[in-house]
Amino acid sequence: MIVSESVGKKAKRAVGYVRVSTAEQADEGFSVAAQGELIRQECRRYGSELQFVKLYADEGISGKSIKRRPQMQQLLADVQAGEVDAVICWNISRIARNVANLLEIVDIFERNDVSFISINEKMDTQTPAGRLMLQIMASMGEYERNNIAENVYMGSRRRAVEGWNNSGLVLGYDNVVDENGNHTLQINPDEAKIIRHIFDLAVLGKGLRAIANELNQLGYETKRGNSFSTTAVKAILTNPLYVGKVRYGQYRHWDKKRRHGKQADYVLVDGQHPAIIEPQQWSRVVSLMKQRHKLPAWTRQGSNVLTGLLRCPECGGPMAAANTTNRLADGTRKRIRYYSCANFRNKGATVCHANSIRAEVAERLVREKLLQVLRLPKIGQQVIKQMKDTRQKRCQSLKRQQLSQQAEQTRLEQNVQEYEQLMADNHELQAAIRPRMEALENQLDQLHADHQQVAKQLAQVNQLPKPKSLDSLLALVVKLITPAKKDTLKQLYQAFIQKITFNRQQKLVWITVAFDDDVIQQLKTQSKAVELDKGSTAFSVPAFTFTF
Repeated sequence: MIVSESVGKKAKRAVGYVRVSTAEQADEGFSVAAQGELIRQECRRYGSELQFVKLYADEGISGKSIKRRPQMQQLLADVQAGEVDAVICWNISRIARNVANLLEIVDIFERNDVSFISINEKMDTQTPAGRLMLQIMASMGEYERNNIAENVYMGSRRRAVEGWNNSGLVLGYDNVVDENGNHTLQINPDEAKIIRHIFDLAVLGKGLRAIANELNQLGYETKRGNSFSTTAVKAILTNPLYVGKVRYGQYRHWDKKRRHGKQADYVLVDGQHPAIIEPQQWSRVVSLMKQRHKLPAWTRQGSNVLTGLLRCPECGGPMAAANTTNRLADGTRKRIRYYSCANFRNKGATVCHANSIRAEVAERLVREKLLQVLRLPKIGQQVIKQMKDTRQKRCQSLKRQQLSQQAEQTRLEQNVQEYEQLMADNHELQAAIRPRMEALENQLDQLHADHQQVAKQLAQVNQLPKPKSLDSLLALVVKLITPAKKDTLKQLYQAFIQKITFNRQQKLVWITVAFDDDVIQQLKTQSKAVELDKGSTAFSVPAFTFTF
């Protein structure tokens, strides 16, 4: 809103700037009209020195950012164009609530020989005292804003700790108020079908782009009525809200720090809302996404099924796929695929050598070796024998982890006790100490979870599987890989094969496979996709690794 008045020839051209946020609109003292009238009165107080010419007003806009205030942008443009001699406001908080922004604006005024007058603080930046007061008052304004933001954050964090969701619109849920007046989430049946479909596709090994493409083809939309993107799909698949949990404070100051603002002590607790996804399916999807994340994209894409799995026999690094074209005697061209050492290709012969092997040869050797070994009678007994041989070394490593975790737990508990004693002796320090106490308690919770995970692994090491169950699992692998095409075969290999080494001259390969609960569940899910009989998946096997 701009109001124009006539300009006196000898008087300085004075303009006013007013701003009200949405929350301040209802307060008459903050209104545009009230501020504008005070500015006009101030001009009249200066007599013939100042002539009021314009009023710039940003209505319903926060003072946090300059860029989001169109009338402030126009004011600065007019100042730089030489059309303004003085700027008047009712209070410096109307100009900016951030010290850096305020000083940036005032510097623009000074560079263009424009004076700044704040009525409430009785200051004029043309004087040293006025500039000093401006800096002090701006600092207090920023402190107030930061204090309000911190109070809001702590209130939201407390709500999250109690299991209440703080996010806004969420696909799959409606925001409702329960009988006790608490804002909570209620499942939206139609949207929940979309969420379940997304997780079902992820369990089948579909990538983010493939899932988004299928959702858009089916005509599904996000909560805000937009098409699905890979970002939207990833946000859903990584949101523990759908498994009945509340996460809060994972990142702070996102607008400034982005991912560098990640917090180690964020809240993750059971929520007050119902879950849409079962815990087993959630765990499976998380595991698959971690597996895809830890491997570069080129290991997951393309038709080269051993990419990321085949290891160089000389340096142990990964073998990368490549193509070459040979001209045959009859003049035709033949495209040849092969694997060669990635370290050699990237760093040269001083690091390693090519150690190339024809792709079809390596892929045939691996498939034949897998089928040959996994079809052996009583293969389960051979796996158990190898597990017994490596069990002691694995147990020792896990026990060392346990001792380290116990020492760290003791240290953290001592720190908590010291802080508790300090708070008891100095009540005035409680506000300052409480955040650190919560951080320590979160570290203890995480340490306890890690300790339980190590204990679980230790129990699995000591728990040998039954030969019959192993035979059933490996027979399932055979049934899956025998008819599999390249894309399916690559997905299966990446699920349970850790690494493959080879001897090119002797045409021998050695394969290390690793199975855990997530891998076994993925194989069972894949068996449903190819419609194997249920009896082939009716087994339970603890985690194990096997090399042959």
